Amino acid sequence: MTDQVAMPREPYAGYHQPHDVREDAELTHIGPNTPCGEYLRRFWQPVCLTEQLTDLPLALTIMGEDLVAFRDKAGQIGVLNRHCSHRGTSLEYGIVSDRGIRCCYHGWLFDVDGTILETPGEPPDSRLKDSFVHGAYPTREFKGLVFVYMGPPGTMPEFPVFDTLELPDNEMIPYAIHYPCNWLQVNENPVDPYHSVFLHSRVTEAHFNVSWGALPVVEWHVKEGGKGVHLTNTRRWKDYLWTRINEWVAPNFAQTPDIYQNPDREKFFVRAGLSKWAVPVDDTNTMIIAWRHFNDELDLDGRSERSDIGLNKVDFLGQTGARSYEDGQRIPGDYEAQVGQGPINIHALGNLGYTDTGVALLRRTLREGIRAVQEGNDPPTIPPTNSGHVPTQCGDVIVNVGSLSEDRELQAKIGRAMGKIITETESLPYRERKAEIEKRAKAYVSEL
Repeated sequence: MTDQVAMPREPYAGYHQPHDVREDAELTHIGPNTPCGEYLRRFWQPVCLTEQLTDLPLALTIMGEDLVAFRDKAGQIGVLNRHCSHRGTSLEYGIVSDRGIRCCYHGWLFDVDGTILETPGEPPDSRLKDSFVHGAYPTREFKGLVFVYMGPPGTMPEFPVFDTLELPDNEMIPYAIHYPCNWLQVNENPVDPYHSVFLHSRVTEAHFNVSWGALPVVEWHVKEGGKGVHLTNTRRWKDYLWTRINEWVAPNFAQTPDIYQNPDREKFFVRAGLSKWAVPVDDTNTMIIAWRHFNDELDLDGRSERSDIGLNKVDFLGQTGARSYEDGQRIPGDYEAQVGQGPINIHALGNLGYTDTGVALLRRTLREGIRAVQEGNDPPTIPPTNSGHVPTQCGDVIVNVGSLSEDRELQAKIGRAMGKIITETESLPYRERKAEIEKRAKAYVSEL
């Protein structure tokens, strides 16, 4: 943990700015045998899109480890240590085989679990291939993404299927985007709703509906046992009160409701517009690996474009490094704001305020999880409901309040009530939950 450094108080204080201040290594260093790296390895992590696994191997770096991913001709996915355990040649130049991958240099053949199947140059009676195994990790393919578990085999958790990933009549399109900065800068963004007011609306006037510029009343809530943070983000827009719940699930999964939401009618629990992970590549690079959601309740103004979603692209402005430097300066987006913090943000030089409450809670929650693992405990996770899905709260509730007072305390009260209704119904199946939320939300507003 880094301590806040004293900042100068007089104008033109450039000379007196603190220098040689280090990053918070406990939260930002993610390589093998680092505290944060060991914590992150206790969770399933997406590492690539399914479409990236062709007839050729795919070189990856995940959490500081050089890996190679492939799908063999039998359809099995392997994620192995990249360098051949014979003489170190990279298996990104290997030959995808009927079973496993064959090193190009001396023909050693490795199965998806790291078993060495053949060492063809060795004598027939050689026991070399049976004396050890090559490094490999368990994999899971799910809806266009490839996941890997990189932690101790004896602590591998059940693969989490969040409820938003199994909604009826919902299309999910996967995408992946590289951010050349530390994972935490990307991970913190979803619990900072105030950046949507300024970066996405008031400053640029280009990203989302003009209603996003209305200053919300925000309350943050730590999930029981340090499992994450969700927030109620409530704003008045004309005759409507819009409560938006963003959600972060430890350590690096987040969901945001409809990114093109327009609060122009009543809507009850319109669910995630995107679900994403901030996956560390190394200490100064991150991959956002995610899905965009499409259904009849999302993007009613028709601003989304499915063809703009995929590898290194997504259908809303300012999310990639593909634009020119000048465009990024004129209309900055999340990419510029997060990468612009530097390779690793120096927390000790920051000055957090009320709008950063979610960031502070996220950092504290991560630190507690990291230290729990260091003490030999399993990190906290959200258990699935009877449906087998992990319950989440992400969604929009928009109610018509007519001429009701615009008092911000009242807005906070209503937002708090909407959040409570959503949380209390989390064990219900989707359609029942949605109907119950609508019934209870309307009843609550009618009594005001």
